[in-house]
Amino acid sequence: MKAVSKTNTGLVRQGNEDAVLTDAPDLYAIADGMGGYVGGEIASAETIKVLQEEKKNFAGLTGDALCEALKDAAVKANGHLRQLVCKMPDYEGMGTTLVAVYLAVDGKAYALNIGDSRLYLWRGGALTQITEDHSYVAQLLSNGDITSEEARRHPQRNVILRAVGADTDLEADVFSFDVQAGDRLLLCSDGLSDMATDEEIAAVLAEKDTEKAADALIELALNNGGRDNVSVILLDFEAEER
Repeated sequence: MKAVSKTNTGLVRQGNEDAVLTDAPDLYAIADGMGGYVGGEIASAETIKVLQEEKKNFAGLTGDALCEALKDAAVKANGHLRQLVCKMPDYEGMGTTLVAVYLAVDGKAYALNIGDSRLYLWRGGALTQITEDHSYVAQLLSNGDITSEEARRHPQRNVILRAVGADTDLEADVFSFDVQAGDRLLLCSDGLSDMATDEEIAAVLAEKDTEKAADALIELALNNGGRDNVSVILLDFEAEER
């Protein structure tokens, strides 16, 4: 398997509140912080730090046991951020999205998702969003109150309903799915998904070279406005390894 990660501040923001984790060969994650530059930067970096520290508890696990371990890691990250706010009241309101993939010993990929950073699967030329956005606009779309095109332009499209550190209780999506030879997984912050359509992303992912594809995704976001920090991780499951 080949993994490539990229992050860029974008064309508007002064700092980068995204944090990226590539802990080969099995743990990959992106966190997109919120709550002002300093608070958001701390929230994302500290969440990634806790997740990486918890990785030791994932080793050898599969199925429900691994799902619970991933949820526990998210809960610990949430508690850690809440404690930081108690010590630094100026950071009240800080939080972060978190999307992560753990490649387990059973050959399956296990996903952890909180917020609106995304995980996509590219298979056989088709792009599928694996995670569900925890956002106000995604809820409206699911209810049939708005169209996909209206969702892209909605003034409240950046309002998320779940975030690590936002509340005492945390609800995380955790699930597993099969991966196979030739698959490509894309983890990204909304700096990409808000700037580009799934069709545009899919067109870029037709590039076979992993490094070139990752660079092209960043360029796509920048060329479309680059209004936010943008981070991507590409995981390629090469045929000869499967």
